[in-house]
Amino acid sequence: MKAMLKRWRTRLIVVAVLAAAGGGWWATRKSDAPPPPPSGVVALADITQAVQAAGVLQARTKVDVGAQVSGQIQTIHVQLGQQVKKGELLVSLDPELARSDVAQAEASLAQARAQLDASRVDADAARRELARQRRLLAGQATAATEAERAETELAKIEAALRGQAATLARLEAELDNRKLRLSYTRITAPMDGTVVSLPVQAGQTVIAVQVTPVMLTLADLDTITVRTKVPEADIQAIKVGQVARFSTLSGEGKRYEGKLRVIQPVPERAGNAVFYNVLFEVDNRDRALFSDMTVQVDIETGSAKQVPAMPIVALGERGKDGRFTVTVLDAAGKQAPRQVKVGLQDGAKVQVLDGLKTGDKVLLAPPSAADAAASAASAASS
Repeated sequence: MKAMLKRWRTRLIVVAVLAAAGGGWWATRKSDAPPPPPSGVVALADITQAVQAAGVLQARTKVDVGAQVSGQIQTIHVQLGQQVKKGELLVSLDPELARSDVAQAEASLAQARAQLDASRVDADAARRELARQRRLLAGQATAATEAERAETELAKIEAALRGQAATLARLEAELDNRKLRLSYTRITAPMDGTVVSLPVQAGQTVIAVQVTPVMLTLADLDTITVRTKVPEADIQAIKVGQVARFSTLSGEGKRYEGKLRVIQPVPERAGNAVFYNVLFEVDNRDRALFSDMTVQVDIETGSAKQVPAMPIVALGERGKDGRFTVTVLDAAGKQAPRQVKVGLQDGAKVQVLDGLKTGDKVLLAPPSAADAAASAASAASS
């Protein structure tokens, strides 16, 4: 019994000691000062402001090469991805029908020329007859009606000559047209480029009646156009000539750079969002870029070197005059609001134009006006 009481007494003593130690720790903890709020300092820094937008890569020049005459594809002389030069033969259509048309036009033209030559002979004979009748009439050796008949005959022949000359010109034009259509059976490259689409096959029949059938597509991939969709909220900061940069997902960190060439004035809509297409070009002679790649584009809208700047998270609410409320901390840690005018920002820092000077300490993530009023009301009620 005594041993049991002794054990209980020992346990009570241990509990009392632990309770006293815990109370002392808690009292010490309660007396510690609260940690200072997070803050930042206004310091000189370089700032580059940019607008980010999604972009799609496209060939600067892209041409659909079609067939201007109907026929069967005889030979395809190129392959997908092949580099071609302007004037190089791409596709051959069966030329037999076009050759037959040319031969028929040549025969019609030859016949018309023969008829014209015969009419010219008749016209020369009629002129001689008219001259003879006039001589006879002058010597009163023939009647006036004979001379008039000769004049009428010559006039008819000359009218026929004019008609045959017009027919000859029409047949010559028809022959030229048939020869041109024969040349269309040989489809050549209208420019230097790469074959990026080849939707036809040898033996296929193409019909060029109302719609020109596309035989292949050529693209100049030496220069790539980046079509960037800039949101409506950012478009006013975009100007022609600004520098734009991007990198591809598989580009091993390589950055491509170009200058904005045009801002298309007509927007595109995607649901309730409005976007404006902004175009610029980059060099692609190394063929590292491919058409229809998607990229993230940074358009530089402004930059400043060694200007007063502070963390952007120090900005509070914006007033009607465009200034922001910033909470300034003095040497003693006392907080005071300050109205600040800001300029460029790069997502992490913001340029200070007025209201703060280099070395000032500002509170990061300052409370909003509603939060500050609620905190003040809570402190007053307590």
